[in-house]
Amino acid sequence: MLSRVANSLYWMSRNVERAENNARILDVQLLQMIEASDEELARGSDWKLVYEICASTETMEQIQSMPSYQEDQLVYYLAMEESNFNSVASCVKVVRENARISRDHIPDDYWEAWNRCYLTLQEMDQQSCTVKEIRNFLEQVKLTSLITQGIVESSMPRGVPYQIIKIGKWLERAEKTARILNVVCERTLERSFQTQSEDYYYWLAALRMTNSYNAYLKMNPPQMKPKKVLSFLIANTNFPRSIRYCLAHVRQAVDELEGGKISHYSWELYAKLDQLQKEFKEVSMDELNSDEIMGFLNDFQNGCNEVGHIFSKTYYLSDSETKLAESSQSQSMGAKGITTMKYKIEHTNIFKYDTIVDQSMNSIRLKPRTDECQRLLSYRADITPASLTKEHIDIWGNHVETFFIAEHHQHLEVKTSSIVSIQKSPFIHRIDYSPEMNAIFHSQLFGEHYLAFLSNTAYTYLTPEQMSQIDRELGTMKNPVQYAIDVMEYIHEHFSYDGDSTTVHTKAEESFTLKKGVCQDITHVMLGILRSKHIPARYVSGYLYVGENSALVGDAASHAWVEVMVPGIGWVGLDPTNNVEALENHIRIGVGRDYNDVSPVQGVYRGGSQSLDVKVSVSLMDQ
Repeated sequence: MLSRVANSLYWMSRNVERAENNARILDVQLLQMIEASDEELARGSDWKLVYEICASTETMEQIQSMPSYQEDQLVYYLAMEESNFNSVASCVKVVRENARISRDHIPDDYWEAWNRCYLTLQEMDQQSCTVKEIRNFLEQVKLTSLITQGIVESSMPRGVPYQIIKIGKWLERAEKTARILNVVCERTLERSFQTQSEDYYYWLAALRMTNSYNAYLKMNPPQMKPKKVLSFLIANTNFPRSIRYCLAHVRQAVDELEGGKISHYSWELYAKLDQLQKEFKEVSMDELNSDEIMGFLNDFQNGCNEVGHIFSKTYYLSDSETKLAESSQSQSMGAKGITTMKYKIEHTNIFKYDTIVDQSMNSIRLKPRTDECQRLLSYRADITPASLTKEHIDIWGNHVETFFIAEHHQHLEVKTSSIVSIQKSPFIHRIDYSPEMNAIFHSQLFGEHYLAFLSNTAYTYLTPEQMSQIDRELGTMKNPVQYAIDVMEYIHEHFSYDGDSTTVHTKAEESFTLKKGVCQDITHVMLGILRSKHIPARYVSGYLYVGENSALVGDAASHAWVEVMVPGIGWVGLDPTNNVEALENHIRIGVGRDYNDVSPVQGVYRGGSQSLDVKVSVSLMDQ
């Protein structure tokens, strides 16, 4: 699975848990305001407790210092405020967006449930909604979270997507439980200094905020003993809300993800999880005082943040420069780094014949692909003269539509309209080429599996003399990932884009000598170099969104670039024409060994010569 999809699943799962937790915490606070007696009201409506858990006391004080302050504003900020990335509404939006991006990897019911919740949010008048309306929305969020957790457990195969969802869920839950207990410990300690007595109300709130009250009563007397509550929510091995239980399930999911093997890149994650588990086994709640418990919980929260950081770094879910502090309560911003673009493409091919023709049999490859990072939302093909099309998937996984026109005609128009959503993030420059990846690269199985993309074709062949020139310039290939990047940079530096210098039939050997050509020629040259070094590489055809004030270069009709197979990772796109990684501007239609495998329109007919006019429009759509 590509890291960008894993990134979406991970942040989707964390924000599902965060939305439910924050909805429950806020709902408990609103309920206690209703239930509390007069002498308990001051404590029961203690917004400082809630804001320390879900936001910050500084934010609370800013709201309370407003000239027209009302208590409802405190509720609104935690539930609906757009500028608060941890508000329930913000979390729901992040969940829905990431679920949309990764729909191919989650059950349809999961997406539909969160989309319904999102639509409910959109229908609300968020600026003037009442507390009652907010409570109804919080109830829907909690219910949707529980339903979708059930959908995951009952409908998802136990593969990589499932394990990533579980890691996000259990890590977020463990951190939130620790945060709740830490804040409650601090608040009760302050209270005990004032009244010289334990305050059961905060411990009751802690149990309700973690949805643990009923389970606690089944295992303990109906007394809010701090050590009992702490032991239950920290060390219990059978309750799904306890920190120890959550941590064990994070470790289990990582184990399933790695197949039970500690590899070069995952040892740091294993080491940190094992360290935290060891600390839990060695600690005894009964032997710690309040300050020591708060210190333990603080350390654990930092440990959770560090686990999240290591996990993201290990599986390329975030930039390596991301600071550890960013893994705290504002972590939903991780989803903001995802770039999602939506395009409308209109592609028209007009064939004009010198004489009347008939018996025209054609195949077109113009339907964009759907995969981990690109989703085809709609597609339509219109053919004039009218003809029925029959679709099949070719050996390379491309959509091919065939049609036959028996009647006489002197004009053929093939027009396609597509809407595509693309979600990508910079990737290849963050890959650390490990010994395990090197072993895969040199294995016989790897070579046999990608043999079709290791053999040069007539379009991609380069002479030994030309390859010797490359060797003098770039040196020995030791790291195929870095070498592919170096080749891309070399070609971009030494070749110029010239639409008049070559034809559709020009071979890489000729383009190399000319040191110029269009994207098709430049791509063929790069394929020839990489394959000569036994690096699997394939030709990609598609479209390039250039936009305004862009430095990107591409054909007005279509674009081409290279995809390199990175051992243990997957296909990664490189655009030598522009010296960039193929990201959200690159819309993929087909892949193959060379241009001949992905030619947009191919056919035969009976009649005279022809001329072709091609028009392509790629426009950016609102999300």
